[in-house]
Amino acid sequence: MKMKKSLLYFLLLPALSLLSCSGGKIYEDHKDIERNIWNRFEVVEFDVGIEDTSPGYDFYIAIRHMEQIPLKFITLDFTFYAPSGETRSSELRINLKDSEGNLLGKGMGDLWDVVTLVREDYRFTEPGICRVEISSTMSYADLPGIMNVGLIVRKTD
Repeated sequence: MKMKKSLLYFLLLPALSLLSCSGGKIYEDHKDIERNIWNRFEVVEFDVGIEDTSPGYDFYIAIRHMEQIPLKFITLDFTFYAPSGETRSSELRINLKDSEGNLLGKGMGDLWDVVTLVREDYRFTEPGICRVEISSTMSYADLPGIMNVGLIVRKTD
């Protein structure tokens, strides 16, 4: 019995610590890019439910790409529509490689994930659905090697 209890604690403790690390996250979704080629006219959309307007919110863009990606960076249009009707838009540069050509982010095999904070401590004035749209603004019609685009929203610490 004592062995079973120890094993249970051994298995539950890491799971509980993982849950506590993501306590501020209210939303995360990733949209697959067809054939791993992101067309500049393909808008990736997310709908985030905002219930609590008292905290600020941090918005992150997550890009998953292939290791062999030929690009050092990508430029994006990040637009969100608050429940109040307010619209905010900004053009962003997401670095995929450093100045020496080394991949940034976290890699696992041939897959690399780059997560970038794009809007910090945004305060909503009313609850509802916040729509986020992300699109490429690169001069290329197609960006090769982009596997998916994601959005992560966390309550500001």
